Amino acid sequence: MNLTTSVVKQALESIRYIDLKDWASEAFGQSILSKRKIVFSTSDDDTEFA
Repeated sequence: MNLTTSVVKQALESIRYIDLKDWASEAFGQSILSKRKIVFSTSDDDTEFA
């Protein structure tokens, strides 16, 4: 298939955003930055103050 600007535009106009978001999540997964934020985030629940 020859991908032209009009073909891509038509494809994006004919799908729902939620379907695109679900596909991207399945195809690409969680980003490295997102994973790092979760790992390095600090929680106030597990710290004690002197």
